[in-house]
Amino acid sequence: MAQRERVLVGRSSDFVDGKLKAVNVNGESIVIARTNGNLCALQNKCSHMPLPIAGGKIDGDRIVCPWHNSEFDLCTGENKDWVKGVAGVKLPGWSRRLIAFGKEPQPIKAYTVIEEGDEVFIEV
Repeated sequence: MAQRERVLVGRSSDFVDGKLKAVNVNGESIVIARTNGNLCALQNKCSHMPLPIAGGKIDGDRIVCPWHNSEFDLCTGENKDWVKGVAGVKLPGWSRRLIAFGKEPQPIKAYTVIEEGDEVFIEV
């Protein structure tokens, strides 16, 4: 198994509880959030459509995509609710399949976050 690279992405104080922050790691956009004191990182791209999730909102341990309201676990990337609206507006259940464009629920790639002292690293 290939060894993972640790990349410094900031200081602990850069990541405020309940706020999303996008960082660039080796050309990949990653969104980092501190929730309940823990740091989590996901690829900054919704699995429904390749649009950034950094403009989304944190709801407990979930991130809500700003484009089609899909919900994902902040730390694992697991899909929790798939395509339930457009730009924050909830749509009726019958319309979900139309907006999903036939795609089945998929996770978002998650990354390991390491906080050592005041430094925050992502493993890639």
